Amino acid sequence: MCAAQPEGSSQKIAGLSSEEAKRRLSEYGYNEVEEQRRSVFLTVAKKFWGITPWMLEVTIALTWLLHKYVDTYVVAGLLLFNAGLSLFEERRADSAVTALKQRLHIQARVKRDGEWVSLPAREVVPGDVIRLRAGDVVPADVKIVEGKLDADQSALTGESLTVSKTVDDSVYSGTIVKRGEATCIVTATGAKTYFGRTVELVQLAKPKLHMEEVTASVVRWLLLMVALLLALGLGVSYARGGEPITNTPAHSCASSISDTRRSTFDV
Repeated sequence: MCAAQPEGSSQKIAGLSSEEAKRRLSEYGYNEVEEQRRSVFLTVAKKFWGITPWMLEVTIALTWLLHKYVDTYVVAGLLLFNAGLSLFEERRADSAVTALKQRLHIQARVKRDGEWVSLPAREVVPGDVIRLRAGDVVPADVKIVEGKLDADQSALTGESLTVSKTVDDSVYSGTIVKRGEATCIVTATGAKTYFGRTVELVQLAKPKLHMEEVTASVVRWLLLMVALLLALGLGVSYARGGEPITNTPAHSCASSISDTRRSTFDV
């Protein structure tokens, strides 16, 4: 077990034994964030599910039934472009996650069995005693027990200036030590770290493009107007004794709105 003596010297901090470290590794797992495996088919299929894809798909079906094949191909092209753009943005997010995770592929100076050894950062466990120096990437969430340092947390918090850390302060995994040296005790590893939670948030984020939100709002209003005009057309047709709805003014207005909607997608 890890024990700190009152003298505060790093020589008095025993660190974990190999047996205890192995037990904790079995309990907490490796110091890494597990990657979520997603089906390629489901990822692509989701790009054709939603308000904008639905409208485009309905438009494709209607234009095909009306033998307006040029319009069909144009709208189909827009649907594919929309899906491709969404996939591109998702790949960028995945690349950001990969770049963050690569920060943990480092070595850490860990005290095991009373001796300082160099271990892969993924083998660090809660309770380990580690030594941080200038230029190091912090391998896990730690608490300083001796020394002080300046940490660059910009990758995690967006702070442009370094932050001074001293005894009892916490330093998060993924931050970079700019100056100083400190002995620390690991408080969290893997997905339990601030870094791990950040990665999970990036994976769960589902941002919407501003253009998509505006288009969806316009589409909803147009659908409502078309539905009202069609209802009015049916009412007028019934009142005129069964006159075909295509001869009513409401049909002309609805057709105009439909053309306007298609023009909106073309833009």
